[in-house]
Amino acid sequence: MRHPIDKKTTLSLALLAIACSGAAQAQAQQGDPLYRYQWHLMNYGQSVLGDSKPAFAVDLGIDDLHDYNVRGKGVVVGVLDEGVEIAHPDLAANMVPNGSRNFDPGRPLHDPTPTSPGGSHGTAVAGIIGAVGWNGIGVRGVAPAARLKSFNGFGESGGLSEDKIVYSWWDGAESKDVAVSNNSWGGSPAFVLGLTQDQVAAYERPMSATRNGLGTVYVKAAGNGYASVPFFGFNLCGQDVIDYNVGCSQTGLDQRNNLFNVITVAAVNAAGKRSSYSSPGAALWVSGLGGEYGHQRKYSNVAGATRVDPAIVTTDLTGCAKGFNNYLPKNAWNLERVNDLDSAQSTIDDSCNYTGMMNGTSAASPTVAGVTALVLQANPKLSFRDVKYILAATARKVDPGQPAVKHPNGTLLVPGWVTNAAGRPFSNWYGYGLVDATAAVTRAGTFKPLPALVDSGWQQVQPASAPAIGSPAAPATLKISIASAVRKVESIQLGWTTDYAITSGAPLPLQFVLISPSGTRSHVMPAMSYGSGDLFSPGYSIPFIASNAFLDEPGQGVWTLEVADVPLADAASKGALQSFKIRVLGH
Repeated sequence: MRHPIDKKTTLSLALLAIACSGAAQAQAQQGDPLYRYQWHLMNYGQSVLGDSKPAFAVDLGIDDLHDYNVRGKGVVVGVLDEGVEIAHPDLAANMVPNGSRNFDPGRPLHDPTPTSPGGSHGTAVAGIIGAVGWNGIGVRGVAPAARLKSFNGFGESGGLSEDKIVYSWWDGAESKDVAVSNNSWGGSPAFVLGLTQDQVAAYERPMSATRNGLGTVYVKAAGNGYASVPFFGFNLCGQDVIDYNVGCSQTGLDQRNNLFNVITVAAVNAAGKRSSYSSPGAALWVSGLGGEYGHQRKYSNVAGATRVDPAIVTTDLTGCAKGFNNYLPKNAWNLERVNDLDSAQSTIDDSCNYTGMMNGTSAASPTVAGVTALVLQANPKLSFRDVKYILAATARKVDPGQPAVKHPNGTLLVPGWVTNAAGRPFSNWYGYGLVDATAAVTRAGTFKPLPALVDSGWQQVQPASAPAIGSPAAPATLKISIASAVRKVESIQLGWTTDYAITSGAPLPLQFVLISPSGTRSHVMPAMSYGSGDLFSPGYSIPFIASNAFLDEPGQGVWTLEVADVPLADAASKGALQSFKIRVLGH
């Protein structure tokens, strides 16, 4: 975000040494014609694509980093997505030759370029991260000198599978030198298939071992489930759930969002508020910029105010016969022009090689991945834990007036910003806030690595007499004392079982709040969200979820899980809290 002082004055000497070598060269290079529409990079409140202007200074805070040659040089970013068009004129120079992997049989092994006219998602994501800068065409990436690799997990051979994730995240030949892995995928599950403790370990151990033990930085989209739980074309989230305004699907229900190695990213729009679709939850870490939909009413007769607010401008599949810019007759993708950049009729760019319609936490995630590449250029010796910490510690508090949400009976369902006992502001909408590239890069240059990880391991309590789940005035509680010497928390993972039967699709009556030894309360699962837990549990149970609200608090002491039946008007409990488990990670 724009600052009242020139942040060049705050750059470390180490950063200046990196920077000055390329400043003169940068000024001599050609520009990027569509850069002025990329409000997420530099935002002075200018007119962009959409009927509303972005709010001044709502951007990634890149400021002068690019001019000083901090562009992600030397950092390899993997894009696990639909395939990337590796020959795209604004991407080709940054694609690692023979560095990508095509999982579709019968096609070139290292060319994952989509064959479907609608397969533009990965190319749009890659452009946000690392579109080539100053080449006289198109757009610029957040990290315009980063090297890119594409892994087409969503290809012609079907959807994303476990073996494709494992290959792309750590096990594949092409993934070995990936420093940042962007994952603009996930979901708003209709039910949870919970990871077991062994499965969590089977992910986290190899993820931590990559990059010679420093660990790849895995950046992942939080999901677009604020008002939707899609299931075979239907929205399972009813209007009664939507009206409570706590968010239909919490981001922690997508199980991989809870892994310790993953940075889970929410989306902020050009007004500096939560993007209308962005999944909330305690498992968030930070926010990126995802925008809204980028339509203009002069072309598009759309309903809903957010439809005409700016989206993200980035690369598209080349040509007007495919991608977001697909306007050939009888196609099944896009049949109407929606903004000034669209189609061969555009007077801005008639190549159809770019789009102004990219949005979602799918767009927010690569903005954070790009900032991470800038951070790792400044200090390649940072571990994934260091990077996570830096991004959280330097993030900016957006939407400071975020309202708390209450049940009609007065029960607090979701707080706004809460400052934890260590003085860290946290929000279930934004995590620790919107990433700030210059602040993060500056901090990275002089950052002292975090002490060795302290892991409490999983601790569990399962009493013979399970406490009944009562009203908010009489909640069920279970407590676990953590003895491990975790001086400062980095993340909390937890799970629980109940025998409380709920009605799927109806508002969830139960509220789950985790309370730290210091008294900070994290609303891990708010009541009145979409009600569906573990598929194989007869009651409402969540085997694995995270809360990141306790950064830097002491981990030793008694942790309490509090569960209440929020709408309960009498003493007739409908179930009990059978077990509670917790794992505390920190240093």
